[in-house]
Amino acid sequence: MSTFRSIAPSNPQDQSSGSSPSKAGGYVANSGTSSGASGEGGGGNSGDPDGQRKRRTTGSVSLMASIFIYQFIVTGSMLTGLVLQFFSVTATAQLLVDDHDLLREIETLRADNSSLLDQNKEMAESAMDLEQRHRGLQETSDWQKIILNTIGSNGHDREIITRLRAGESHQVIADWLSQLDTLSRDLQQVPESQGHLVDLVGSIERRYQEGSLRDFKSADAPPGIPWTNVSSSAILVGHLLELYFTWVHPFHMLFSELDFKQDFRMHSGVYCSASLVNAICAMACHLFESEIVDDEIRGVDASTLCHAFMDEARASLNRDHNFHHMTSIQTFAVMYLVELGSGRAQNATKYLRTAVDSLKLSHGHQQSAEAMELSAWGIQTLNTTCAGMTYQPLYDATLPPSVTFQHVRLDRDDHIWRFYRHVGDDRELPTRSSYAILTACNQAKLLRIFQETLDLYCGVRGKATAQAILEGYKRFLDWKEDLPAVIKSIDISDQPLPHFLYLHVLYHCSLVQHFTPLMHCNYFAEEDRERLCRLVLFHARTGLDILQHAHRLYSSRYQLPLVTFSSLHLSDTLLHHSPDNPPALQTVQFCLETMQQTRIGFAVCGPLQELFLQTAIKCNVELPSEIEMLMEPRQDFGVDDILDACTRLEYAQPINQALRQIDPSVAEEWPHQWQQLILERGGQARRPSLSEKFLQITSLLND
Repeated sequence: MSTFRSIAPSNPQDQSSGSSPSKAGGYVANSGTSSGASGEGGGGNSGDPDGQRKRRTTGSVSLMASIFIYQFIVTGSMLTGLVLQFFSVTATAQLLVDDHDLLREIETLRADNSSLLDQNKEMAESAMDLEQRHRGLQETSDWQKIILNTIGSNGHDREIITRLRAGESHQVIADWLSQLDTLSRDLQQVPESQGHLVDLVGSIERRYQEGSLRDFKSADAPPGIPWTNVSSSAILVGHLLELYFTWVHPFHMLFSELDFKQDFRMHSGVYCSASLVNAICAMACHLFESEIVDDEIRGVDASTLCHAFMDEARASLNRDHNFHHMTSIQTFAVMYLVELGSGRAQNATKYLRTAVDSLKLSHGHQQSAEAMELSAWGIQTLNTTCAGMTYQPLYDATLPPSVTFQHVRLDRDDHIWRFYRHVGDDRELPTRSSYAILTACNQAKLLRIFQETLDLYCGVRGKATAQAILEGYKRFLDWKEDLPAVIKSIDISDQPLPHFLYLHVLYHCSLVQHFTPLMHCNYFAEEDRERLCRLVLFHARTGLDILQHAHRLYSSRYQLPLVTFSSLHLSDTLLHHSPDNPPALQTVQFCLETMQQTRIGFAVCGPLQELFLQTAIKCNVELPSEIEMLMEPRQDFGVDDILDACTRLEYAQPINQALRQIDPSVAEEWPHQWQQLILERGGQARRPSLSEKFLQITSLLND
């Protein structure tokens, strides 16, 4: 099929007059191409002399139009892209300008905010300083009132004026006055700080801005892992250690204080360990006032802080897993004191028994012979004291060596003691020689004798005969005579240290327990029983008098639980056997009052106080008028609480158990053995009358 066809008008006129196809633009749609082939049906001779033209088909025109349109679109797209690029560049530049302004405004706001925060901080610090100054002024005013009220009333005028001229602070003078009997009631009215532990730690930090805890820091100490994870405050930990070494360590010497402090400062692990540090801090938490301490993480009360330190001590023991090292054994012994004070005596017993057992397998050869012997005797005396106060069979009744402190140099006992209660006392209060090692040595001797008494009434060494009982009594008297003069004198005017007083209380309480079973024995004649009763009451009254001295000098707030047991036994003896001398009302009031003070830190005193009140009610004793105040906060204690306090259902000495161990011939042998004792002590050989016997007993006791 031909691509082109011939187009000819019907006549020449039509060609000239008609519209040209090219001008008219008339195209007939055809699917041909623009080749030079001739058309079909009579037209199409290329050699036509008339030069007849052939036209292009519409296909080529469409292509050109498409190309034009495409070029137009491409051109438009390029223009559009340029326009968009222009606007994009313009917008970006504008955004950069806006961002720069915004950042500048943010920096300005931050600077303003930082300035406001600084101003708020300064205002808060100023408010805190003002509040602290207000508290200080109020406290100073209270001390001044006490001092002014004292002047002219009891003969201390000159000494007070002398101390003021010497530059002593009002607090130091008031603390001195607090040790005097005539001012004890006034000082109890001074308001004690209440609040949260965060206040206490803040106070500690502020009061130590000019110094540090000298005994527990060293400039030469290498950096090391902290001893505890409970608190990162070195001030708080140091305060707890000071409380422990003031009130606990002199009476329960379970390790070497000097060696411990040296290793604590130098981060050494021979005499100090993380478990031991945490156990000591837990015990010291019992000695906090009724405040709340901040461990820089959260505000918790002293009881919760105590639990936290105990958990950390257990975790440290589990990490080390070296239970027979000396520091671990010492930790178990301290943990016993912590649990006993918390009112969990049954749980505490396992720690004490572990310490006793582990002591035989210890491999703490790195410690000196002196430190090892201090720990061994400390744990032994603690075991004996626990058995004597709770009337439980002595765990591991093997008698210790007869020679005490063989490797300990008593002549270099350079420990010091101060009346430490609050932060800052270590810098403000005067120091005294502690004689702590000397006290521990004589306590070990006393409790070795007392262990023989326990064995006597437990049937460990046969029946309790008159000879065995009086030989034990003679050893007690010899112990008292051999006391060093510095410990032997407990005259209140000399202001004896608390551990001196508690040692004498332990002596008199031991003698009460030594003779009390004989008072209930039916073998004795009435006269002999009355003499025994007088002997027991003498020691009970003397022991309670010493406790009253300690209460007036140091209060009962820091009295340890095992001393509280002694107070309870002495008061119970007087309540049952001497309700008139001293009056039972005074005995009940004193015992309840001391336990109320002690239970602030030692929860074990709560059930003991309730048990003693029930005993007073059963004895038909008149109760103090302020009984509700003395028992606050009043709680209901169940069987488990009593067992956790006493490990038995009562605190009284189990007389029936002891009576089974007394030899029936004790009454027959008693007069002869007693006369023999009098002769050995410088008495007369003749048989004295009843009144003379009592005078001899009194003279013997006062000798």
